[in-house]
Amino acid sequence: MARGSENENRTSWTGSFYMKRKMTNSVRYRELRQTRLKREHEENQKIKEKAEAHLYTVIKVVRDEDLAEQIGKDIFFDLVNHDKVRSFRVKKQTSFNVFKEEVAKEFGIPARFQRFWLWAKRQNHTFRPCRPLTQIEEAGPVGQLKPVKNDEEEELRLFLEVERGLDLHPIALLEKSEDDILLFFKLYDPEKEELRYVGRLLVNPTGEPSEILTRLNELAGYDPVEEIKIYEEIKFIPKVMCEPVDENLTFNGNQLENGDILCFQKASAIDTEKHIRYPDVPSYLEYVHNCYPDAASYLEYVHNHRVFFGPSDMESEDEEALEEQNENILAKETNVDKNTEAQQSKVDIDTSKANTSKFVSKDFEEIDAMIDEDAIAAIDRVLSEGITLTLKSQHSVHGQEVPKLDPNLPEQLLQELRDIAFKEDLVEKFREGLNPKVNFNAVKEKIYSNTDAFSSHQLELVGVVVNLLNNIVMMYEKLENLKKEQDTAKKSTDQNNEALKETRQKILTSKISFTNNQTQLNSLDAQLADFKAKLEKLKGDRTKIAEIQDQEKHRISSLNKEVRLIFRRLLGDQIKLKSVEDQILEAQTELESHEKLYRIFKATPPF
Repeated sequence: MARGSENENRTSWTGSFYMKRKMTNSVRYRELRQTRLKREHEENQKIKEKAEAHLYTVIKVVRDEDLAEQIGKDIFFDLVNHDKVRSFRVKKQTSFNVFKEEVAKEFGIPARFQRFWLWAKRQNHTFRPCRPLTQIEEAGPVGQLKPVKNDEEEELRLFLEVERGLDLHPIALLEKSEDDILLFFKLYDPEKEELRYVGRLLVNPTGEPSEILTRLNELAGYDPVEEIKIYEEIKFIPKVMCEPVDENLTFNGNQLENGDILCFQKASAIDTEKHIRYPDVPSYLEYVHNCYPDAASYLEYVHNHRVFFGPSDMESEDEEALEEQNENILAKETNVDKNTEAQQSKVDIDTSKANTSKFVSKDFEEIDAMIDEDAIAAIDRVLSEGITLTLKSQHSVHGQEVPKLDPNLPEQLLQELRDIAFKEDLVEKFREGLNPKVNFNAVKEKIYSNTDAFSSHQLELVGVVVNLLNNIVMMYEKLENLKKEQDTAKKSTDQNNEALKETRQKILTSKISFTNNQTQLNSLDAQLADFKAKLEKLKGDRTKIAEIQDQEKHRISSLNKEVRLIFRRLLGDQIKLKSVEDQILEAQTELESHEKLYRIFKATPPF
């Protein structure tokens, strides 16, 4: 019985195992089949779309949000990468007004608040909005608008102009005259080496740039009286062209037109004594442009959506590569030890890190979220705790160890170079703030001019030593510049803290003003409601009076008809009366004749 029970259990387990395996294979088969059917469906859909491509137009809609998201992060020149914006696939026979309703559903912007601009490629290889669509174009099909051809299909590129109120909800568009031009604005911060999109304005071409300075300061978040400098971004292929804008000339005088880009910055940053690598817009754009081997590489980067590392990162990568190469050479030819100076530097760095540990590490998005949630609380937190930025593109030089020359350098090195390089402790002199004027390269050239007197190994060591000394000089200069930047950053931090305090007070004042205005607004709303009720009553009274007027008008018309009939009867009576009067006159005449005859007969009866 036990063996039979065991066999029975084994048979049951085996059957269960194969049943589960069969079920698993069945599930896998269904999943593979569904995957294959889905892939076939997608391929068939692509084939169908490709076959029907001539019936559709791909419309790419660019918004202010796209410009703000891309400029200074994905791109620096022009306005937008069209491959990264929302696209719509629309039949060419579809009315453009119908398409506007689809845009309204997608973006939550009512059609009546939308104004679309066509893009155009200029002769200088830039691509800008050129003119708004007309009412006739919007009433017609989308297929009548001229698209842009690319490798796959035709696409229509549009810029969507939307105005927003204080609550960021869409409002009625600003009225645009035929002559008004649309300008786009970028803001440059030299200290942060940051370029970003801040907005656009419709301007009268006969006006002057000086007339919009207050508005630009408002877009930038500056004081209304802040002095700023404006540049026009003209082109970047084959080289950057960015020229100052004459604020005393008109927009026409500056040859500005629809779609032009104006970059502006604080004028104080240009003449400041602070150590700023790229103090103005042209120098910064030139530097960004030089980060690519040629203009074609920039266009390739935009087309392929490659992540762009900021200029400071590119420079840092080059420096790190150079330093790594020098360290490899030194490691191969010399034995460099970490001395007390390096250890002290490390202690200083660790101490610096400890002092800044109380700061709150935030990126720009988190900072914006803090401000949006409660600006007052954000300011108080920053003033009490401090704040640092966590930027992926930020390159830190902390922790780098400056190579030190081994004092026990073999005696094979030439005495002349030894005296110049090591007779005095150059590192100590640099540390004390002194700057010995020693031309290491001249010594190197002098040795190389007598190459026959030295072995190849000696010449190689000479190159190593000279490169090392030059690197030391370069690193001390770099450290000195970094210290200056640190002092500048501290001063800027103090200034920003003061600015935060002032801004906090302004926000409190604005909140009080906002509360008072809200109370006044509520009162006006109540009065408006009363006026609306009275207006509705007056409308009802007007309707009743209009009905009474209609009735009286009908009655007057009837009475007019009655008067006409009476006039006609009166006229007939007058004619009849005239006839009767004539008959009476004749009867009286005849009666008088009869009376005379009667008196004659009475006086002398005939019988």
